[in-house]
Amino acid sequence: MAVPTFTAPVVTFNAIRGLFKASYTVSGTTIKAEGEGDTEYQAKRSAVVTYRNVNPLAFLDLPA
Repeated sequence: MAVPTFTAPVVTFNAIRGLFKASYTVSGTTIKAEGEGDTEYQAKRSAVVTYRNVNPLAFLDLPA
């Protein structure tokens, strides 16, 4: 499995909750990596970490 490539993030701000939400589309799949945080950086990092927790083998760069 190749290392995933993420598209440019779509970052939105929820004024009611006071949180940023980041959403990436992962190359070669229809899976979306989504995360929330107090800042844009935290939201982006949360999205990648959440994706990594769901797909632990995605970042190992193992041959197919």
